[in-house]
Amino acid sequence: MSVDSLVRKLALIAVLAQAAWLGAQSFDLDRGREPLVSLDGMWRFHPGDSPMGSGSHTPLWADPSFDDSHWELLRGDSSWADQGYPGMSGYAWYRFAVHVPAGEGAVSILLAPIVSSFEIYVDGKLVGGSGSMAPTRAPNTRFSFHLFPLTLESSSHDRTIQVAIRVWHAPVWASYVGGGPFQPGNLVGPPKLLAAEQRHHQLIRNVVFVDQYSYSITAGLVGVVILCLFLMRPGEREYLWFAVMLLAQAADSALNVLQSLYSEPPVLYYDFFDGILNALALTCLLLFLALVLRARLRVFRRILLVLLALSPFMAVLYWPGWASPSVSAALQLVFMLPAMLWILYLLVQRALRGNDNARLLLLPILLAEGYWTADNLIILLAEAGWVKRPRIMEVPLPLPPFTLHPQVLLNLVFLLAMLVFLIRRFTLARRKEERIAGELEAARQVQQVLLPDEIDQCPGFAVKCVYLPADEVGGDFFQQMADGNGGMLVVVGDVSGKGLPAAMLVSVLVGAIRAEASHHSDPAKLMRCLNERMLGRSQGGFATCLAVHMTADGVLTLANAGHLPPYLNGREISLPSALPLGIIAHPEYEANTVTLAPGDRLTFVSDGVVEAQTRSGELFGFDRTCAICGQSAKEIARAAQDFGQKDDITVVTVEFAGSTRHALV
Repeated sequence: MSVDSLVRKLALIAVLAQAAWLGAQSFDLDRGREPLVSLDGMWRFHPGDSPMGSGSHTPLWADPSFDDSHWELLRGDSSWADQGYPGMSGYAWYRFAVHVPAGEGAVSILLAPIVSSFEIYVDGKLVGGSGSMAPTRAPNTRFSFHLFPLTLESSSHDRTIQVAIRVWHAPVWASYVGGGPFQPGNLVGPPKLLAAEQRHHQLIRNVVFVDQYSYSITAGLVGVVILCLFLMRPGEREYLWFAVMLLAQAADSALNVLQSLYSEPPVLYYDFFDGILNALALTCLLLFLALVLRARLRVFRRILLVLLALSPFMAVLYWPGWASPSVSAALQLVFMLPAMLWILYLLVQRALRGNDNARLLLLPILLAEGYWTADNLIILLAEAGWVKRPRIMEVPLPLPPFTLHPQVLLNLVFLLAMLVFLIRRFTLARRKEERIAGELEAARQVQQVLLPDEIDQCPGFAVKCVYLPADEVGGDFFQQMADGNGGMLVVVGDVSGKGLPAAMLVSVLVGAIRAEASHHSDPAKLMRCLNERMLGRSQGGFATCLAVHMTADGVLTLANAGHLPPYLNGREISLPSALPLGIIAHPEYEANTVTLAPGDRLTFVSDGVVEAQTRSGELFGFDRTCAICGQSAKEIARAAQDFGQKDDITVVTVEFAGSTRHALV
């Protein structure tokens, strides 16, 4: 090994040894402490407000030279209500001194939350505060730590700083919330350290309300989804009430977080808005259950709804001084209690009768609404000074890494039960729709079978028919039948209503037409027979109908029951008006006769052609129908459909070629 190599190794060993010695540096817990001092000790206290100093605008009790030795001593980490002044409101003062050694840099003070409003004076000078001092009816409710400067720079000599705190406690809270500081955490020290401590306390408070914040988002999103479901199915109002209830709960939870963390809105307005949202949520729950459990409320429901609408105003009767806060809260609960009791009664009654929906919702609603009622009842009793709120209702439940308020937990259980209920209800509704769709398809196939086919064609007449139902099945019908003498019977009509009931009535009428046509071809007699079949079977509905018998020689006999007259070579045939089928018994149907010439063309249309409508509301109308009645059946039907189909469209055209018997002669 060379000398240079040996020297380098010895130098490396020396460096490593020095680094090891430096890494073992000791820390002194006595001299290495951060200069923070707790102020959670005894402060001088005096109720009432200070007189103004002589020749000064500064309160006398804020003057650093004021002798406060005769003042009472109270702890600065607990309210004055816990230290011998229960129920006291109005002004009170605290005073204490802070000794700052020479050479100490800038010093600040961190004050724990103070109820309600306060001002802080340092050596007689106002340096800050929180909330509005009297006279005001909106007390400060921002339970946060406040940072204020004591000194801005270091000094070469020791200093004693006199701190005075002027507190105003709102009368509306005095009966159940003590004034002044109510928790420990008052500190004095360097501004940066105290600012970090302030952020730490705010973060802790934010974490306490993270469950309500999360529930607000969850309930809001689910509410929007359910509201969209209602917009897609507007006939099912239970989705609307459930959506509005969730949105009201979400808004109320967000309002509570906003007020608890940022004191917005002020407590007076918070009580009113909170009352509105609670009443709205309970109203929607009442309407939701009345709908899904099929409960008839009538007059009683109106009374409940009126009481709920008035409940938010009861909560703020203390605004003008008409009642104390506890009485206002009691009246609000009294106005809401009948609706809650009716909801629980309805659920229990339906559950005992075996209603699955009531059994599913009973326990979650009982827990959520019961806890809310019990909590508010205990709060108002505490406001009256009769009881103390149990700790279980004050402290959130531990759910690492966060906490969970009991009311939020019960609301989540309630939300889960409601979602299970709606999913179950939606599934059953979907199955019912699929069954109805199958029935409609079967009815559509039956209608297709009932349409005329090639067997019903008659020589000398060219018949074309186009049928475009507005839904799966329609209420229009058309029949053509040969009379066995070279002529034929044509019947067109329209049943009132839509869907399956109309389709079934069409089947009845078509069966009656075919049965009657096998015996005769008299249009007027056919109308009277169909009218008898309609009576008692239409359930308040009716049917328009037009029957035309065409002989081989082109002689038409027409009988009309409220249907649109046919067009002959582009002109409407004038027919006397008559009532539709199924309205009265034994109506008179007059027969009319028209003679066709070879080449003549008849056009029959249903009211679905005339009543076709654009999005702007313009009707297809009689003029347009008359103008195109010379076109083919397919072209007429397509024109009406493209214009804007609203009802079933039926178009039948008949062209008379002339009698085959005459042609042979």
